[in-house]
Amino acid sequence: MIQRIQTLYLLMVVASLVTAIFMPWGSFFTSEAVYSYEAFAVKTAVGQAESIGFWALGVILAVCALSAFVAIFFFKKRLTQVRFCIFNLIALIGFYIVFLIALFVTKAQLDATFGLNFGFALPLVGLIFDFLAMNAILNDEKKVRAYQRIR
Repeated sequence: MIQRIQTLYLLMVVASLVTAIFMPWGSFFTSEAVYSYEAFAVKTAVGQAESIGFWALGVILAVCALSAFVAIFFFKKRLTQVRFCIFNLIALIGFYIVFLIALFVTKAQLDATFGLNFGFALPLVGLIFDFLAMNAILNDEKKVRAYQRIR
């Protein structure tokens, strides 16, 4: 199971998405404070109690990480693995759409400027590894079907 390249790709998807949940994605800069844009809320960086809560982005990342982890154990059912990968691709694209909507709403609400952090790119890294895993799984399926045709 672990010797297959798609398993390593799926593990990289899980690692990048779990890391993205715990890292800040960006910062809002206002004249009064600096806010940190994270998975489940926009919090002040100074440690004040004020925050803007939302949960959709963190839940999308958690569901994608969980489905990529579950897909690893379906190594005997390659088409099911492909379905998990397609679900993750669609969900991660939806993540970036929701991210942009939440970004513009929060930016207007705080009347602030925005700067990106490294955590913003981690779901994109997960999306790329998910695409690579899907291609590797489909290549394995083609090899198995070709072998069955020869037999």
